[in-house]
Amino acid sequence: MFNYIDKLSFLKTPFYLSIFLAFISLLSLSGCSKYSDEVQANLTKLENTKSCPGCDLTGIELISFDLKGADLSGANLTDANLRRSDLTGANLTDTNLTDANLLGVNLTDAKLINTNLSGVKLSYSNINGADISGAILKDAHLNSSNVVNSRIKNSDMTGANLYNA
Repeated sequence: MFNYIDKLSFLKTPFYLSIFLAFISLLSLSGCSKYSDEVQANLTKLENTKSCPGCDLTGIELISFDLKGADLSGANLTDANLRRSDLTGANLTDTNLTDANLLGVNLTDAKLINTNLSGVKLSYSNINGADISGAILKDAHLNSSNVVNSRIKNSDMTGANLYNA
């Protein structure tokens, strides 16, 4: 083991270390797509049309993205990162947003009917006037969110954090 480390001693020179790290970075990026082909195609469709009902968008990242009026009904957005995005008036009915990052999003007048929001991070968000009827909000974080005039009837909020909401 120590012989192997001695063979890498050339990496102690800053020039060689930077070349080595650049090479490793290129290897990790080459031929590797962040998303599956299906998710990438759905993401492109969403970016171009703001409509992708029933799409698989698992793990996507759309930070500070304009999705006003988007139709994402029935979509799978598990582990998605949409923080600071504008989803004003969006249709998220029957959507799976389990463990999604929605910190600071605008969901004013959005439809989240029967949506799975388990473990979602919705802190510092504007949910004013949204319809969250029948949604699952187990272990969701809504602290410091604006939920004024929202409809939250028949929703499961077991373990939800509503501090300052």
